[in-house]
Amino acid sequence: MKKIQNNVIASVAKQSLAFLTVTSLAFGLAACGDDSSSSSGVGPEENETVETTIKAVVFGSDYTTGELRWIDKDNKISKKSLDFFSDSKVAANAGDLYVMERMGADNITKIDPEKLESDGKKAVIWQVSLDDDANPTDMVFDGEKAWVALQNADSLIQISTKDGKIAKSIKTGKFAYEGEKSPYVTDLELADGKLYALFQRYTKDENWNMTYPKGLLAIYDAKSGDLKDTIQLKAKNPSAMTYFDGAIYVASMGEYNEFYGTDADDKRGIEKVNLKDKKSEMLVSGEKLGGGVYTFAAEDGVVYVGAYKGSGDVPLMKVALKDKKVETVKGIADAEGSIAVRDGEVLVGDRSMGSEKVIQVKDGKTKDLESPKGALAPFSIVLF
Repeated sequence: MKKIQNNVIASVAKQSLAFLTVTSLAFGLAACGDDSSSSSGVGPEENETVETTIKAVVFGSDYTTGELRWIDKDNKISKKSLDFFSDSKVAANAGDLYVMERMGADNITKIDPEKLESDGKKAVIWQVSLDDDANPTDMVFDGEKAWVALQNADSLIQISTKDGKIAKSIKTGKFAYEGEKSPYVTDLELADGKLYALFQRYTKDENWNMTYPKGLLAIYDAKSGDLKDTIQLKAKNPSAMTYFDGAIYVASMGEYNEFYGTDADDKRGIEKVNLKDKKSEMLVSGEKLGGGVYTFAAEDGVVYVGAYKGSGDVPLMKVALKDKKVETVKGIADAEGSIAVRDGEVLVGDRSMGSEKVIQVKDGKTKDLESPKGALAPFSIVLF
């Protein structure tokens, strides 16, 4: 992301346990008409089929302001919107929607998506506030609980999905690299009773020069939060992961080149982590992908990747994990605006300058979704 990719550069947070309190709603309803000027882990509920009239939501941002819009079954993007912090991500669990307002706002909001069109901000079920600069970056769901990744704090927290209150916390500071207080968790995954946490573990100097050691995968008991193991990864700057067929597959950006792009080499890509042997191997390198992995979504062993060559040049690649087959999805130039997949349908946020849009990929065909005038460029997308 141009605020720098998926938190690769982020300010140092307050290094304290994120304390959640219920707060007043900090956003308003914007009715956006034609003349307006205005997503991970799989828990038991996440694969449930919940009938909704809304099929997806898209959070848009111009890095100054942010808005939430919704997409109905006819692929129409709403004219109305809700205002949120410019750096936010969305997540879905069954029929519920969650908005993570990130560093600088540090809130989590639960929303009934069925009421967005009719009730606007009254569709909010609850909103909770975290410590300043906690930076919530991912959520995975386990029944009536959710684990939340706090990228700039030294903790992971488990909250109740009923009211947002803390149920458990896990300290992660010991995995921080060379003087940092946070190991910079970037993704979470739940599988077979385990909670997997992906750490970037970078460090930076006073001039924001970044140093990246190799990434680290930490494995916790999903119920108790007890640390079970850690596995050293092959590549630097991991960005996302998925669990498939008994293994964890980790995507990485690697280090940036002098042009702030990434090279098509074997120092980045998708690696397969053998959980039994605690070994990792590069499965599909950046040589095949064309660069590092910027955006990432997976379903049933098929992965969609935004391969970051440079700002504005992020083609969409489709990868079959079993046979390592890689193919380019034509018609998408800049997949920096998020990828979401469900039941074989893919929604991609294309942030190409001047032609920002949401693109549907289904049965090998692409279709641009019509967006209301004034809608902000896609930044985070989730399918229900």
